[in-house]
Amino acid sequence: MDEKTRLFVKRRFEEYYRRAGIELPGDFWQREWGFVHFDQYYPTKLVMRRHKSFPTRDDVLRYLREDAPAHAYYSSALYQYPAAAMPNKGWIGSDLIFDLDADHILSEAEFKRSSYAELLERVKQETVKLLDFLITDFGFGEEQIELVFSGSRGYHVHIRTPEVRGLGSRERREIVDYLMATGLEMDRFLVDDGKEKGSGGEKLGRGDLRLLPDGWGKRLLNGLIEFLHEIAEMEEERAIEVVRKVGELERKKALEIIRIARDESVMRRIEDGQIPRFAKPIRTGITRMATNIARVKSADRPDEPVTADIKRLIRLPTSLHGKSSLEVKPVQIESFQEFDPLADAVAFGDSPVKVQVVRDATITLKSERYELKAGESASVPEHVALYFICRGAAEIQ
Repeated sequence: MDEKTRLFVKRRFEEYYRRAGIELPGDFWQREWGFVHFDQYYPTKLVMRRHKSFPTRDDVLRYLREDAPAHAYYSSALYQYPAAAMPNKGWIGSDLIFDLDADHILSEAEFKRSSYAELLERVKQETVKLLDFLITDFGFGEEQIELVFSGSRGYHVHIRTPEVRGLGSRERREIVDYLMATGLEMDRFLVDDGKEKGSGGEKLGRGDLRLLPDGWGKRLLNGLIEFLHEIAEMEEERAIEVVRKVGELERKKALEIIRIARDESVMRRIEDGQIPRFAKPIRTGITRMATNIARVKSADRPDEPVTADIKRLIRLPTSLHGKSSLEVKPVQIESFQEFDPLADAVAFGDSPVKVQVVRDATITLKSERYELKAGESASVPEHVALYFICRGAAEIQ
């Protein structure tokens, strides 16, 4: 990035911080702050200036408006002395945070062949799973969860309730293990139905087992039912192939499971949460199938080191991301499905800006597709110019 371009971007970031409604975390004065600036090293070398603290809201806003950092962070932790060196800060507690990013969720091959919009959609799907876990399994209310577009390739989730503040790294890793289905075994969610009753109040068949109706028990059951319905409709040889692969079974046992899937009376029992006491090899196969399916369909993949780190720095919601120029945008959970980060997180306007393209680049912003070729000059809307510049694809002409 040449000096003319760096100055252009910094001035636009300054303008943003003067007009934007910046949201600060609770207890911001007890948090460490860190920033990366548009200095002489940027973007070749990112120098983090950290161990800062601000006693008042005006102090934070003044810093952002005067220094216009490329990246702004604050600590998930609360400290007695947030500006002190790490050993002397006096840890009080930490928010529970989750970071879902495309490069942790997709395989390298998937990542390379996906467009930016496709990457973001995949991460959104994983974020929906995480929200379901937090609300359904852990009992957090929507009002206790802050959902934020990261400004780049994913989402951050913050929980700041008193109950989570004292959790150590080990407990936080256990939460991630639960989300990722680490060590998931269907047998742990099965109970004897001797005292259970069906949906109509009738006593269930003697000897059946029953999957617990909530959490992973529910996910295991739903995945199993969906899979059995799918194989029941398949041509037999194809069904055998699929069952053998998913359940790691020999052909004869796969055929028995296909017969179960096509038996309406047995399927009614399974749909009611009952798992008949099949012969051990069949039950083992069904258990393995349900577990494998649940892992693929329901397990979530947050970045474990981020959640486990009780002193992590995380991006400031409503700040700007210096590698995209997009806003680190808070999102209401009820409107998350409609949220389009490539439109809703665009922070700049449409005034034309002339750029010199230094490498091929493509982006769709605000529903308009832009494709630039290395070596050409182009006039594009300001928000597009800033995106390409921050991505290292263009310079100011």
